Amino acid sequence: MARTLLWILGGALTATGVISLLFSFATPWGPIALNLSQTGWDAVGDLEATGYFTLAVLGIGMGAPILIGLNATAWKETGGY
Repeated sequence: MARTLLWILGGALTATGVISLLFSFATPWGPIALNLSQTGWDAVGDLEATGYFTLAVLGIGMGAPILIGLNATAWKETGGY
């Protein structure tokens, strides 16, 4: 039961981090997709981290180790498969 809850927790944290990563960068004019006329085709030099970046780092940084730790011993429970 505890292992199942850890799977759910790790998956939720990692998913939250990955989704937040999609929204964690913007330009000074706002989201890149909405201001393409001001940013041009190459806005890499104008990118800034938003408040979502911290959430993304925390979510991935806490969720991924949980999932990696659970997968590290999964082969013992499945007989090697």
